[in-house]
Amino acid sequence: METLQENPLMGHQKVFHSLIYGLLIQLHRICEQGHEFYLQASYYSNRKFSLGGGTLSFFRHVNGRVVVALACGQVAIFRRNPEGEWDLSQYHLVQLGLPHQSVRQLAVVGDKVWCGYRNKIHVLQPHDLQVVHTLEAHPRRESPVRQMAWLGEGVWVSIRLDSTLRLYHAHTYQHLQDVDIEPYVSKMLGTGKLGFSLVRITSLLISSNRLWIGTSNGVIISVPLSDNGSSMGAVVPRGSIMLPGAGVRIPPVPGSFVPYCTMAHAQLSFHGHRDNVKFFVAVPGNGGTSAASTPSEAMSASVSSIGGQLKQPSAMLVISGGEGYVDFRIEDDNEPRDGASHLLVWQLLTDIPGNPLG
Repeated sequence: METLQENPLMGHQKVFHSLIYGLLIQLHRICEQGHEFYLQASYYSNRKFSLGGGTLSFFRHVNGRVVVALACGQVAIFRRNPEGEWDLSQYHLVQLGLPHQSVRQLAVVGDKVWCGYRNKIHVLQPHDLQVVHTLEAHPRRESPVRQMAWLGEGVWVSIRLDSTLRLYHAHTYQHLQDVDIEPYVSKMLGTGKLGFSLVRITSLLISSNRLWIGTSNGVIISVPLSDNGSSMGAVVPRGSIMLPGAGVRIPPVPGSFVPYCTMAHAQLSFHGHRDNVKFFVAVPGNGGTSAASTPSEAMSASVSSIGGQLKQPSAMLVISGGEGYVDFRIEDDNEPRDGASHLLVWQLLTDIPGNPLG
């Protein structure tokens, strides 16, 4: 008889939650102004902490370091002591900008962390505790970096209140491509429908070799990623009139993968939200199962017959979160507005030859 073993990741998760619990208590010393933050986890009961003006924005773990973005223009870096335990009394602060401006985004890129501060991206090396490079993602300081997503040799970046995505090389920091999604959305759904002339990017995710884009109008777009030059179509040089989905393209170094994309291959979901797409999450799924599957069928699909070891996931579930649900194919202005939070789930099969979503 097969037995299910406890997922070893749960132990690491408990340790990490313990780290964050102590970390939140420690951060209140960094800045002066009062602020409150709620931690919700299965191990704590909605405990409330006073963090000061250095409100916790984002945190990322990379190679034994925890990097925390703060609202006072700093990042805090925590590490383990010689005994292997997290040392919350000794941390290093890196000043990225003025105290009244937040560090709004963090993205792990290899062994470095890209930090979004206003319109700039500071590339931080957590082990050396220093910024190794700074790039300007937008010419206006009032246009801050909003989202970042990394794959291979490229990092996709979105800007607040902007419909254009920017691709940067993960190591040389070159600006490789610009992709404007507004013409595509307007073409698919019409410029007058729910104000689609004001498309703004609010969420970004890379999963299953696809770039998932969420907008301020609740629209969700999935674009395949490829560094194959033959599949990219025409690219307009900088300084020329930009065509929809076109941009600046620099040939990649042989043997590397630069995640270029083109809106000519994009897919728009007619299922969306009534307001901003708040977030995306990708989790392993069970190939061949559906909402109609029983819990025992779903569990047996994820456990092999040898030692109860988990199989390599044959599917990924991509989940979007936002307020309300809308089917963009149906026009009903008299329908009451549903403001409840909704989750939309897509299943991407990865083990079927020729599957366009794999």
